Amino acid sequence: MRITAAFLVLLATFWSALGRAADAGGTAVTVSLDTAAAPAAAANPPDARLARVSAWITERAPACPPDAVVAAAQQFLEELQGRHPEQLDRLLGADFSIREVEPALLRQVAAQLKGPQWAGLREQLARRRIEAMLAASGESPAEADMLVAKIKETADYQYRRLVEGRIEDDDLASLLKGTRQGNAASPALVPEKPKALTAAEVMSEFARHNQVGSAADRLRAYMIEGRLRTAAGEDQRLLLFKMRPDRFRLVVQAGGSTRLILAGAGGRFWQQVPGHAAQAVNREAMGVRRYLGEYVDPLFGADGYTYEKVADGSPGNERIHRIAVRRPDGSGYVALVDRETFHEVGREEPDGSSERYSDFRNVGGVTFAFREEQVDREGRRGVLELTRVTPNPGLVGAFFEPPISDDQAYFVFERLAASGGPAPQPGAR
Repeated sequence: MRITAAFLVLLATFWSALGRAADAGGTAVTVSLDTAAAPAAAANPPDARLARVSAWITERAPACPPDAVVAAAQQFLEELQGRHPEQLDRLLGADFSIREVEPALLRQVAAQLKGPQWAGLREQLARRRIEAMLAASGESPAEADMLVAKIKETADYQYRRLVEGRIEDDDLASLLKGTRQGNAASPALVPEKPKALTAAEVMSEFARHNQVGSAADRLRAYMIEGRLRTAAGEDQRLLLFKMRPDRFRLVVQAGGSTRLILAGAGGRFWQQVPGHAAQAVNREAMGVRRYLGEYVDPLFGADGYTYEKVADGSPGNERIHRIAVRRPDGSGYVALVDRETFHEVGREEPDGSSERYSDFRNVGGVTFAFREEQVDREGRRGVLELTRVTPNPGLVGAFFEPPISDDQAYFVFERLAASGGPAPQPGAR
């Protein structure tokens, strides 16, 4: 799931709401990912769990840099929460053995090590991961070196997936079995000519690869936090709250205070800035921002949407499926779906702009893209990076409705909280 390109045109709304003359709609933005202020995890794990997993990683990979240790531990805990919550509950117990989860843990560590300087450590982790899988199945870990060498020699594609932490445990088990049988590079494992899937088949695989079970259906609401830095050097913080079926509330903050609130529910939209009453915004004025009301990625399937497979393309070194998505209002875009992971790695918009998505993470059993990069038709780039995604934060429908009259309570409380002043009396403006 991703926020969509709407976030990258928010500057135009922001500056317009403040009465500024500059046209920021095409302004490129850069983003700073503030991992210290907000860990990139929806299920913000207890310190004790994070400390224990981090200690396990340090013990098994002492050369791993501290930032990669923490990131891998967070990713591992999120995956454990989504796929094996019973193991997460036992994680701190005296009877819990790291051997139960060691292959998955080592995969997360390898996935965090980017760049050629970590090639040697990634190879060590791949061997240790295979040793752990062999030991868990009652086989001799001594075979690990032979299996790694054979995979490297006969199946370079699978070897790269292994050392980069991109191969799941089930697929690795199949690869090891095939390697023993002498067919590690068989077409079943390394498809040179992928099957031509239909749009429905791509969507089915997308749903299967981007959620644990039916996690997307169980996700009733979520909150997203992100940070932007404008071309002028101003930091902005974005908060997006979403709730089924189509409610959203976007808060744009700068300098520690809210500058704009934009919200919608049931096809009705409103916005508010400090010192002014909330104002209704019609559908036409919302433009592409109205698609913030799309609760989940349309590729999960949505009533009234249509999907068509169009000619596949290969931008860069990617091999992708291209799916034309048509919304009920007649607008649409082309979704780019990676053939291997079935992540949506980008979109092509009808106006010539495009988006690329990366840094995919499992949050509450659903895959989110934590980085979005947009290139407009003039070639200008904008980047958004998320700092936190929180599933099911306990939202209510009234939160998405406009305040009555010229109520300024939100902004008053925010100013008082920042200054440490007393709470306002009822009826205060």
